[in-house]
Amino acid sequence: MKKLAIICLTILFIACSNSSTVKKEDIHLLNGYWEITQVFFADGSSKEYKASPIIDFFEINNQKGFRTKVQPKIGGTFSTNKDVDKVTITQKQSTFTITYSNNLTEREEELLSLTKNSFTVKDTEQITYVYKRYQPIQIEQ
Repeated sequence: MKKLAIICLTILFIACSNSSTVKKEDIHLLNGYWEITQVFFADGSSKEYKASPIIDFFEINNQKGFRTKVQPKIGGTFSTNKDVDKVTITQKQSTFTITYSNNLTEREEELLSLTKNSFTVKDTEQITYVYKRYQPIQIEQ
């Protein structure tokens, strides 16, 4: 029963995500720091992330730019392993595809939804990734 509920929720989530149209003028919203909150797998299973030790940083200008993985540190700084993916965003009819490339590989994701505080992509293996804008942890003193 639980598996059926997860499958139904996944289908509903993907259907709702597809109804959100991404606009070219909103692509700049990808700029900044993002963390994965949930992954929906092709078999209907999903995984939720309460906190991510690694977050993605995007810098996009005129549908080109880069993405790198960073690790937040106390005090608001970040460390990185210097691995950078080139990013190209292309529009095919009403959909946008994000292509990531580096010296070793190239892969694509379809941009399903994009707002100021969240975005969703689906890769070629039908795995859907839900991101939220990264908010640094505030430690009160």
